[in-house]
Amino acid sequence: MTFQELELSKPLNEALLSMGFSEPTSIQKQAIPMLLESKGDFVGQAQTGTGKTAAFILPLLEGFNYESDFVESLILTPTRELAVQVHQELEKLSKFTTLRSTTVYGGSSYEKQIKALRKDKAQVVVGTPGRVLDLIRRGNLKLNNCSKFIIDEADEMLNMGFLEDVETIMSELPAKKNIWMFSATMPAPIKRLVEKNFSSPQFIKTADKTLTNQDIKQFYCLLDKRDFVKGLRRIMAANAQANAIVFCETRMECKNISEKLIDLGVQALPLHGDLSQSQREYAMGRFKAGKVQLLICTDIAARGIDVNDLNFVFNMGFPRQDEAYVHRIGRTGRAGVQGTAITFCEPKERYRLKFIEKKTGQALESYNLPNLNELKKAKVLNEIEKMSGLKTAVLDLGENFTVDETYEMFHEDLKDLSKDQILKLFYSLKFNKEFRMLEEALVVKKPSPSRERGEGKVRVQKRRRNRTAPGRESGPGTQSRTRRPRRSN
Repeated sequence: MTFQELELSKPLNEALLSMGFSEPTSIQKQAIPMLLESKGDFVGQAQTGTGKTAAFILPLLEGFNYESDFVESLILTPTRELAVQVHQELEKLSKFTTLRSTTVYGGSSYEKQIKALRKDKAQVVVGTPGRVLDLIRRGNLKLNNCSKFIIDEADEMLNMGFLEDVETIMSELPAKKNIWMFSATMPAPIKRLVEKNFSSPQFIKTADKTLTNQDIKQFYCLLDKRDFVKGLRRIMAANAQANAIVFCETRMECKNISEKLIDLGVQALPLHGDLSQSQREYAMGRFKAGKVQLLICTDIAARGIDVNDLNFVFNMGFPRQDEAYVHRIGRTGRAGVQGTAITFCEPKERYRLKFIEKKTGQALESYNLPNLNELKKAKVLNEIEKMSGLKTAVLDLGENFTVDETYEMFHEDLKDLSKDQILKLFYSLKFNKEFRMLEEALVVKKPSPSRERGEGKVRVQKRRRNRTAPGRESGPGTQSRTRRPRRSN
């Protein structure tokens, strides 16, 4: 099937053509015709990265009332980053129409957002629950004419504690409306939300892209937790041109890991909820521009990150929820680009593997860290590759290759050395310090033997209960205790 076969209007087809889209994804093939034909409520279950944004934007724009001066549609997302991403997609797909739209989220100026609502008369609003509710209560966002309410990533709304806000926003909508919802998973609270607030919704569930995507290789790497950062540094040292998102559980962990990686010479930036909007935009901008190799994120902050050529996803331990693992690894292996997902785990957490494998339907392979000799070779090859362009220019131009006049000082100082001696000199100058750093900073110890959860604790407690302290009577009521004499060395 092609987008042309969906018989969309000319402005939408032109937009799709300009974006280079010709064939719809699985969720788009199923959802778009259904949403175009049906006037009722809808629930779509699909993973991150499957194209679900266009799956609801295209039907929304088809037949839209572009003459309206009111908010006709509200799209709710769990995070600022996702709101920005959805709005960018909306702008691209509507660029050959007269649609007026805006985003509203916390951390940004009220004045600008209120102007877009009142003066610019936005017809579609994309926002986060907190700021949407705030603007409703202030009287700035009126939903009397809102005929479509779209909830994106509903399960993440649940994880972030926004379901009550979502229901409050629903209560502000007119009686005659359509509710469309997309979610990667369908936990019980989401099902109850649908049962309570939706009217005879149609359901579709696509094959889980993340679980079947052969472009993602999944591994686990057993290490003591203290060596997680060193293990990550080793992998990136062997893949100097690669980029990656690193997932942590908490903001503090995110901050600490970023600082440790920077100390080890890695270009890394944190992305978490304690950062201001401008700081988050700066971090994302640097990462997308390739100025930063690693983006260290919490799950919430990573919502809305859209990078098609991401080489690696790293988990600094298994996430608390198995669903989060599916969301995380879906950040790589997109647009036909091979991706790798590596989870660092302690031996005592190895039992979690079977739950993750059950969730994904795939076995995770054990990952062996590159040894120091492999890292040194990778470093030398990387430098050789960086010099290749300059080497070609020197060979092609010969005597016409120009350098600064201070080169004569250089030439004079090294004139007594042979070619081999000069190469050794510069090889040592370039690599000796870095090799020492690798040897000193990236020593990873073999992880401690694993112990099943709780194993050993019961036996220790039993031994303690059965042991009588030296110098203490075993009878009831005894309070006195004698000390052992201190042993002399």
